[in-house]
Amino acid sequence: MSDWSASHDEGVRLAADGDVAGARAALEAALTAAPPADRPHVLVNLAHVVDLAGERQLAVDLLTEAIEAGEGQVWVMALASRADLLPWLDRWDEAWRDVEGALADADATGEVVLRTSRVGLLMAAGRLAEAEAEATRTVDLAARHAPEYLENLYAGLALLADEAGDERRAAMYRMLADNPGRQPLGPRWRRFVELNAEGVALLAAGDRAAAKSAFDAAYLETLDVDDVEAVVCRAGVAGNLAGVADHPDDVVRWSTEAVEAAREALSQVGDAYGSATVLVNALVSRAAARQRQTRLPEALADLDDALDIVTAADDGESHEATVRALRARVLATGGWFAEAADEARRALDLAYSAAPALAASVHLTWAEITSATGDLPGASEHLALARELSAATGDVPGEATALLSAARLAYLASDADRADALYDEADALLADDPGRRAVCLHGRAAVAVLRGRPREALALADRALALLGAATPLQEVAVHQVRGSAFEAARDFAEAEACYARAAELCEAAGLWHVALGMAWWRADALVRRAAAVTGDERRRLGHRALDLALPAALAAEAVRQRFPHGPLRERWVALASAPATRTAFLAIRAVQDVTLAAEYVDHVAGSVSLQAEGAGHVERGELVALPAPPVVEAHLPYAAAGLATGADPATGFDLPPRVRLDPAVPTALDAWIDVAERRYGFPVRSGRAVASW
Repeated sequence: MSDWSASHDEGVRLAADGDVAGARAALEAALTAAPPADRPHVLVNLAHVVDLAGERQLAVDLLTEAIEAGEGQVWVMALASRADLLPWLDRWDEAWRDVEGALADADATGEVVLRTSRVGLLMAAGRLAEAEAEATRTVDLAARHAPEYLENLYAGLALLADEAGDERRAAMYRMLADNPGRQPLGPRWRRFVELNAEGVALLAAGDRAAAKSAFDAAYLETLDVDDVEAVVCRAGVAGNLAGVADHPDDVVRWSTEAVEAAREALSQVGDAYGSATVLVNALVSRAAARQRQTRLPEALADLDDALDIVTAADDGESHEATVRALRARVLATGGWFAEAADEARRALDLAYSAAPALAASVHLTWAEITSATGDLPGASEHLALARELSAATGDVPGEATALLSAARLAYLASDADRADALYDEADALLADDPGRRAVCLHGRAAVAVLRGRPREALALADRALALLGAATPLQEVAVHQVRGSAFEAARDFAEAEACYARAAELCEAAGLWHVALGMAWWRADALVRRAAAVTGDERRRLGHRALDLALPAALAAEAVRQRFPHGPLRERWVALASAPATRTAFLAIRAVQDVTLAAEYVDHVAGSVSLQAEGAGHVERGELVALPAPPVVEAHLPYAAAGLATGADPATGFDLPPRVRLDPAVPTALDAWIDVAERRYGFPVRSGRAVASW
């Protein structure tokens, strides 16, 4: 490479980096050394830098010299660039004449360049209707011959739409100007691109139905052609259709089509069209839908695939924050709170450094993790931050979600008045949001139970279920739990048990072992209290039913603590779930008056000593009763399956304690209960070894 050429390229690079002074020095050096045939090219670039420095007349002089010496495309570029500057020197008429004269002999690419300048001249003269017509005509020409000019043309059309007060069209044109694809699509895809962009603009304006219609029309444009550009287009619009789908099954269907098409495009032409971003978005969309369906292993697999892509990219931090935030939520949904906390910590660091708009959402996830593990003050802090950040950025759904979660914490603290006040605040923000209104009604139902108004609670729960429509498993579990509580408060125990049984079935199918476990011990607690109020066969029946719920739950809850690393999170779990479940198991054993089982269970518990959480107070049973806020049926594996997908050892590297027996060779009555717990919850409770009791 010659010295002048190296100086020229360095000047262009510095100009792109914003170093105007450095760029000017390099280009002036290149101009001094450039051969005559190359001087016009250098003059055009130097004029651009000089104009950036505020010396417009000098820039025009340099371009005039380039016009006089140049030819071909360099001559056209010099003339068009000078035409862009002349109106600022009150020489609009001269600029118009130059462009009109040059158009007569221009080839197709030159015509695009000159007509783009003419659009700017018409806008400068205030002839906006003519400018719009010229830009619209030139878009077709540019798509065929000079797609690199489409960005400028669409940006101009966005300004014209803004001037006309047409926000929807302005948003559409801005989206077209900001096309993330690295290689522009061919001209035959112009209609598709505009329909797809129109859908994006309509969705941003809140018109979901119209956006879906636009995306549907764009999708149809991709069906009659089977080349790589059709695959690229199909991937993008399928991802957008997933974003406007109403049911998780439809989200999964469209996201899967987007995933498959994006992978095909990547295999054929690499990331020439930005298909890697489409693939990541589709994987995240499908993972969110699978979380709602409680297909948690599949959701984690999608997020792992997305994480592989974004961590390999040079500028993938903002996408990584999104993926890790959702991964934390999926892990929390499956009860893997230690892993969820680690993932949320990474997501929050990335959000504050690379994706500030995501920070509020990550704080909401942190609040979910901390409240589910008994740290209610910590959850309150995260919710306060989430609410402040959402309000500051105008994120109404985020602010409403923070209020709903804060109301739930107030309910858990038995502060019904504060809970109702927070639900009132949230309700005022939720006029057009049926999903969050259902969460609000569900919370009010729980508060009504707390106030001793079970019939009101049932009516509110029914309204919540009606708003949800086709409820997800998580939503159904939450509604059945609060209905069961209401029936129990009304002393309609048969209906209460039916609700709890349905919730337990849903938990088992969905792998929500931690919800099933919590529900089991407080159902048992209620049965023990009922048994204490009766005598004879009824007392024995209730006691045995309580024992069947309480003892396997207590054994499983004690084993789950092995999944937590040593520290506050583990001890909060003990206070929240393990200790209350153990207490209820002892009460159930006492209710059936099984002295032998009581002794065996004492030996078992003595082999599982744990620290006490400092300051841990009594946690209401409602801690495990929550209707999930909206984001984003095949056979399922048992409860433990959600953990297998993470690749983590359920015991976090430690062996489970052995079974404790009077004679290690002789199984005890408690051994049978351990076997029941392992079958019911799907993970090991004790190792296969046995040791002698004290």
